Amino acid sequence: MGNRVIDGFYNSRRIQKRLGYLSPVEFEEKHYADQATAERTNLNPRQPALTS
Repeated sequence: MGNRVIDGFYNSRRIQKRLGYLSPVEFEEKHYADQATAERTNLNPRQPALTS
């Protein structure tokens, strides 16, 4: 019964203006996807500059 009260008070699927019009669930998914993309970018080794 407690979960229904929380779901009724705090709807995790309702869009939120301060979250860029995403639901809390969508915002969190986007946040972690963005972090994973950033980590992959940071893990890519830079190619050494070729000098003649």
